[in-house]
Amino acid sequence: MARSLFCSRRPVSALAGATAAAVLALTGCAGKSGGTAAGATTTASVTLPADALVKGGQITYCSDISAPPLTYYDTAQKPVGAEIELGNALAAELGVRAIWANTGFSGIIPALQAKQCDAIISQLYIKPEREKVVDFVPYMYASNTLVVAEKNAAAVKGADDLCGKKAAGQTGTTVVQYLTDASDKCKAAGKAEIDIRQFTKDTDALQQLRLGLVDAYGTTLETAAYVQKQQPGTFGLAGEPFNRIKVGAATRKDDTSLHDALAQALAAVRKSGAYDTILKKWNLTGDDIAN
Repeated sequence: MARSLFCSRRPVSALAGATAAAVLALTGCAGKSGGTAAGATTTASVTLPADALVKGGQITYCSDISAPPLTYYDTAQKPVGAEIELGNALAAELGVRAIWANTGFSGIIPALQAKQCDAIISQLYIKPEREKVVDFVPYMYASNTLVVAEKNAAAVKGADDLCGKKAAGQTGTTVVQYLTDASDKCKAAGKAEIDIRQFTKDTDALQQLRLGLVDAYGTTLETAAYVQKQQPGTFGLAGEPFNRIKVGAATRKDDTSLHDALAQALAAVRKSGAYDTILKKWNLTGDDIAN
C-alpha cells in the first residue's frame, strides 16, 4: 500500500549534503532497477530540446513500484496505478514513451543524479531537504485520513467524534500523533480520551477495524483509497484529509528544460481532464493538487 506518513519514514537528512556524496551513495541503493515501457508516443503538445532526455524518444522515470494504488505491478507484472497513469499522460504530452525503472526508494534520488533516469515519480514528498538537491513539479498531495466501517460513517465524522472510542494506527506515523493530539483535546474538554491502539504494521491496524475491535483506523488517504477499491461498500472516510504534504516529480537541479517541460505537460494534462479522470478512477480526488 501507499507509504505511511511516518514522522521520520523516508529519511532525507542524508540527502541534504553535496550532490557528489549522494551520487556515490547510489552504489548498492538502487538495486531493483529495470525498465518497463508503457504507452506509445503521440503528438507532443510540449516541445522538448533535443538533449533534454537521457535517451531520445523516451522519458525514464525512477519509481519504487511497490505502493498501491500509486505504483505497483498487476498480475501480468505490468506497472499500474495512479502515478503510473499520470506519468504516462505526461510522457504523451511530451511526445515520448514512458519507461518505468523500478528503483528502491532509499536510492531513488542518487539514481536520478547519476542519470539512470530523467525524473522521479514515486510519491516523493516535497521537503526543504530534498529541494536542496532536486527540483520539483508538484502534482498531488499525500494525506492522512480516518477510515470507519461504512455503517458507522454517519456517527464518526472526524477525530472530534472519537472521544471515548477506540482508534488504531501504525506506530510512529503522523496519524498516531494526530490521534494523540485529538485525545488531548478530548481530555481538555472534559471528555473521555481516545483509546489509541498502535501496531507495527499498517495492515494489522486495518484488521482491527475489519474485525470491529476499533471504531476508526488512521492511515494515508492513498492506502484508504486502495482498501475501498478492493472492498467497495465496506469502509467509509471520516472527515476531510489531514497532515497534507505536496508530492512532486523530481528532476535534476541543472535540468531546467525538462523541469519546465514537465510543468507544461502537467498543465496540459489538467486542462484535458485526464488528471481528474485518473484521480477519480483511483479514489484520490482528496489529493488533488488544486485543492
